[in-house]
Amino acid sequence: MIKSLPLIVAVIAVTFGFATVVMAKEPKQGSEIKNSVGMRLVYTPPGKFTMGSPESEQGRESQESQHEVELTKGFYLGTHEVTVGQFRQFVRDAKYQTDGQRDGKGGWGVNEVGSIEMNGKYTWKSPGFKQTDDHPVVLVSWNDAKAFCRWLSEKEKKRYRLPSEAEWEFACRGATKTAYTFGNDPQQLPAFANVGDRPAAKPKDGYHQTAPVGQFKRNAFGLYDMHGNVWEWCEDRYVPNSYTPEKQTQDSDLCPDADVGATNACWGRKC
Repeated sequence: MIKSLPLIVAVIAVTFGFATVVMAKEPKQGSEIKNSVGMRLVYTPPGKFTMGSPESEQGRESQESQHEVELTKGFYLGTHEVTVGQFRQFVRDAKYQTDGQRDGKGGWGVNEVGSIEMNGKYTWKSPGFKQTDDHPVVLVSWNDAKAFCRWLSEKEKKRYRLPSEAEWEFACRGATKTAYTFGNDPQQLPAFANVGDRPAAKPKDGYHQTAPVGQFKRNAFGLYDMHGNVWEWCEDRYVPNSYTPEKQTQDSDLCPDADVGATNACWGRKC
């Protein structure tokens, strides 16, 4: 799939796995639940899809080799990114400091002249631009995202985790095979994504930096902001050019090389 133009990294896409849930029957695709933090999650069913991009696709990277993937278990995925307000609940309750706050290095933020720079003053609370509780939380590390999931699992007495890259792309595609969830025409992006009001994005979407979650059209699986706005973290590790043409099956509610408590890192992407 075509990668969109991300703004500030990174946020959290939270998956609610079924490992700890006894179900009388499989939920319907698109079924929603809401937890005590106010997060809405939508059910994504098992399925097969072609992961990666064809060589003819504009903007394709060499590592995006196409291969068939089968997900044998369904899962609930947050309908949009974790918000500033939801993350603040975690920080207050757990008395948590992000990696960028603890080491004093901060993260990449927007300075007074509108340029992106790395500075210790930029954190999830102050990325250099105005944000409300409904904006996606930014400038959180993979460790921060994992800590949020552990806190949420304990609070809800259910198991929450980050999605695998395969789960994320399957959910993003929403049963489509096109460059974007809505087709192949990038001129339609402003209806589905916050792409930063860059010159190539016409008409303008109205947001110079991040946009509050759920402001654009959702995909066929009922998910918002799967293109644009911000990058997201995944559970499994990132290994360049690791995909092979052979079919891959993910029959666990965990990613390869992962365990319940902590896993190796992954570079989350907006596809």
